[in-house]
Amino acid sequence: MKPAEFTYRVPGRATHPRPGAHRSRRDGEGQAFRHLAPLLSHPDPRRLDLRASLTDPFGQFRVRLYEQRSAVQVFALLDLSGSMGHRGAHPKMAVLADFVEGLAASVYRQGDTLGLWGAAEKIHPEFCLPPTRQPGPAFRLAGRLRRYAPHGSHCRGLGLAGRRLPRRRSLVFLVSDFHAPLAALREILAGLAQHDLVPVVIWDEAETLPQGRGLIRLADLEGGGDQLLALRPALRSRLEDQFRQRRARLGTLFHQAGREPLFLTGGFDADRISRYFLEAA
Repeated sequence: MKPAEFTYRVPGRATHPRPGAHRSRRDGEGQAFRHLAPLLSHPDPRRLDLRASLTDPFGQFRVRLYEQRSAVQVFALLDLSGSMGHRGAHPKMAVLADFVEGLAASVYRQGDTLGLWGAAEKIHPEFCLPPTRQPGPAFRLAGRLRRYAPHGSHCRGLGLAGRRLPRRRSLVFLVSDFHAPLAALREILAGLAQHDLVPVVIWDEAETLPQGRGLIRLADLEGGGDQLLALRPALRSRLEDQFRQRRARLGTLFHQAGREPLFLTGGFDADRISRYFLEAA
């Protein structure tokens, strides 16, 4: 089945020298008019603007300059820690794999490059992909994600991966369930401050709305072990309230980093991601 594509964009204007599909700060071949300039500084008489030249108060010949649309570098940092092994109505690793496939197809369509870094306590080389314009390698990596059983007690390896990104400003998707302590997340975000960051929060409805009645067993996917709880109405209400508070704290944390979080709580939804970027424009 063909991966579902979505539309993404970078805030502001791209700076990459390679032509592409995004608004940029560069003059070049394009259809969007930018400004007039003296012919002596841009000696291309094909772009001569006769009206502007005749009315120029200094008697200079003026040429029309157009905006070159540019490519961007896209990266995705993938959380492979134990909590991402949660299996509910929408298993997190399946959602993560769907996202990688959709992102690879979307990047290919827009003519950009995509690099991937998978990490938990450390970087996992088997889930890393150097920047490429071909979607095939990312599709194969997504297939491995579907078969992978995440483990590890934290996701600090994402911070290590962030430090290996290029210095040039890039579009970076940070994909996780963000169940790590806020202090650890704040450190990871600080290392990505120079990039255009999109936090993608993968949650399952079973996490936010505990199912069942009576005795339930809650598994600790990162610390190991589980706990037997009597799911009384008061406890259910308290658990739901804790998730609402967690969502609000994450929202505040990401706002401080300059970006709205993108919550995927019902599986991968390409239209939802496209709307996210349209609303952010």
